[in-house]
Amino acid sequence: ICTNWYVFIATVNGGHVVEASLGYYINPLVNVALATMFLKERLSRAEIVSFLLAMSGVLMITHHYGRVPWAAIFLALTFAFYGLIKKIVPVGEWTGLTIETMLIAPFASLYLAFQGNAFITDGVQTSLFLMGAGAATAVPLLLFAAGAKRISFSFIGFLQYIAPTIMFLLGVFLFREPFSRVQLFSFILIWIGLAIFTISHSKGAFSKRKPHVAHTVHK
Repeated sequence: ICTNWYVFIATVNGGHVVEASLGYYINPLVNVALATMFLKERLSRAEIVSFLLAMSGVLMITHHYGRVPWAAIFLALTFAFYGLIKKIVPVGEWTGLTIETMLIAPFASLYLAFQGNAFITDGVQTSLFLMGAGAATAVPLLLFAAGAKRISFSFIGFLQYIAPTIMFLLGVFLFREPFSRVQLFSFILIWIGLAIFTISHSKGAFSKRKPHVAHTVHK
């Protein structure tokens, strides 16, 4: 996750917010692939259709981008495997994040010792912003770890289309990065796929819960 955030920050600071969002568009597809390979999760027909729609949209965006988006691919792979580890390792979210932080703390301390001039030279406000970025990262990671234990890894993947969509909209409307009809059509395909997946998953969860509720009432 540390290397993931390093590449993410470098990509955004380099003026490539849309490429960063592309990485998190690819990520759910990797999640679904990992879920079927390692966790033996099965997709319904509707969910397979939604996966193919989303994959088509992502491939269109990637092709339109005009080059191999190495940063986006790296972001997708690292976060997907991080999620898989969170899913299968039998530790709580607080314990897991504490261990991760302890592992990276020595390296972060060395970096601050030699490169952390921003904490000293750029004023109190910048220092507070930088420290606040740590909290802004830790809270979502805790919630992500908690969610990964409670729902299927495939469903986690499709829910993760929300974040890159927000990022994509920021890149286009706030940072004025280029936006084309191809990107718009890709965006529509992805969200149709997401809607189909969500409806299918909700129906499946409801059908499983209904017999359980009936059995409880009968008892």
